[in-house]
Amino acid sequence: MRRLTRKRLARFDVTRIRCLALGLWAVVFLLGGCAGGAKHSVAVRHYVLEYPPPAFPGLEKASESVRLEPLSIARTFGTTAMVYRSKPFVYGDDAYNRWKIKPSAMISDLLLRDMRSAGLFAGVFSGGDAEGGDYTLSGFIEAMYEQEEKSGGRAVLALSVTLVDRSRRGPGGRPVFQKSYRSVQTMEASDAEAMARAMSRAMETISREIVLDTYQAVRGGGDSAPETRSPHGLSAGQGPRVSSGF
Repeated sequence: MRRLTRKRLARFDVTRIRCLALGLWAVVFLLGGCAGGAKHSVAVRHYVLEYPPPAFPGLEKASESVRLEPLSIARTFGTTAMVYRSKPFVYGDDAYNRWKIKPSAMISDLLLRDMRSAGLFAGVFSGGDAEGGDYTLSGFIEAMYEQEEKSGGRAVLALSVTLVDRSRRGPGGRPVFQKSYRSVQTMEASDAEAMARAMSRAMETISREIVLDTYQAVRGGGDSAPETRSPHGLSAGQGPRVSSGF
């Protein structure tokens, strides 16, 4: 009986050792797999819009000030992920290429910079400033995406802005104009960096028009034509106007 018990104990010890060995091997295998997966993970890249502020030489500075409210954006394009449109009704997000900050904040900051750099107004204030401004400019980003095509991608940017004269007609002021702007820029390559460059050109084009339209309305004493779509919404080197399918 003692011999039998010893044999059973020996077998039990061997079995336990084998189980421990298998367990350790499994742990090593899993750790190795995790480490290998980490080495092959794709890094997320972040982009911003970049372009020099537009210049307006020869224009006399207005005596009025403008307050720029933070721009809002359509929820479809409110994500930091770069948005692309592959065909009608089909949009997607780029998981590995993103904007550094939300597009609404980025475009608001650029427009504020451009209006201040233009030197056309007595003052340009942001929504966070205590000063109210003689005029208030607000806006809405209607579209900001890459249009995928067989011939290559295009960066599409569309904004609408409203200028209000705060000195007229009650506490809410009087609307001066409400205009829409749209720019479609060809991408020289099918990658995120080309998308950022093309979108930067689109924003540069639109920002120049917004600043100039605002200046002309302010210089005109708050009188402006009714709502119109900017005739310069597409860049000069772009060719015919793109269809409404964009």
